Amino acid sequence: MFSSAQSFVIKIWLEPEGRAGGSAPWRGQITHLPSRESRAVRRLDEIIAVIARCLERSGADPGWRWRWRLRWRTWTGRRPP
Repeated sequence: MFSSAQSFVIKIWLEPEGRAGGSAPWRGQITHLPSRESRAVRRLDEIIAVIARCLERSGADPGWRWRWRLRWRTWTGRRPP
């Protein structure tokens, strides 16, 4: 029934040391279960990027907007405007 399904485990936690007068930074890790590939993340858009790349490798088409965002980020090192 779900032969093309992909599974991920996402772990998110707060770091014990907070910034002076600020909130504690969060960290995370996402693991693609079929391949056992794991990646540390610090921003929510990194979680989306990991999932999109795995789906793209399995034959899914993320669409032109997603491809444009990835290229922009690769070229500039920043999020698109």
